[in-house]
Amino acid sequence: MCCLTIVKTGTNKMVITHNRDEQWSRQSDGSHVQDLIVNGKKIWMPKDSLSGGTWIGTDGVRVAAILNGFKENHIKKPMYKSSRGNIIPQFFSELSTDNFLSKFDPSGLEPFTLILVDEHQTIFELGWDENTMQVSDKTNNVPLIYSSVTLYKSTVCERRKTLFESQFNKQMDHTDLWKFHEKKGNNHGSYINVNYNEEISTVAISQIVVDDISIFHYQSLLNNNAKQSILLLQ
Repeated sequence: MCCLTIVKTGTNKMVITHNRDEQWSRQSDGSHVQDLIVNGKKIWMPKDSLSGGTWIGTDGVRVAAILNGFKENHIKKPMYKSSRGNIIPQFFSELSTDNFLSKFDPSGLEPFTLILVDEHQTIFELGWDENTMQVSDKTNNVPLIYSSVTLYKSTVCERRKTLFESQFNKQMDHTDLWKFHEKKGNNHGSYINVNYNEEISTVAISQIVVDDISIFHYQSLLNNNAKQSILLLQ
């Protein structure tokens, strides 16, 4: 997990798009977005087949997305306290982002980069390297791109960043961003829908458009599933 972009395309409109790079076996339960009730609110998220958690979710206002690793690759341990996929459901179990940030304890978890968008469209980056958790405010209306450091070397991440920034010579909307994430190729620096190796590929594309009426676009690439577009109405 994988590649994430965040773009503010209007005064109140923010587009969060995520490509999941994972083993195909972990996508079998992720054919569609599921909804569940947490604290009296509906939460939308696809489901990971192994952990039962997720890599992206929203309540139509707040958004959370996660990538494996933080800043640099790490040596994987045989066992961790729990799956990183359980972090996002934990976020939505709290009534506010401040509550989550004050209570969340990442000790015992594998390194991750967690991106949170709160009800004011403030963007927080939480990075955990197994020693310290760093929290940064990334709200500056500048388009953001993240690639998982457990899969992609820094040179590939930089090439993707340059490629992404080159797209903004013109105004882009969510449809342009979807096309950027959807375009497939073998060069990991020039495409973000890729076959990483024989086991890992881009298995799903998620896009949450936060607006006056928010929408969750989702396509599992397993078995050529059709793209879903869900109005996020409580």
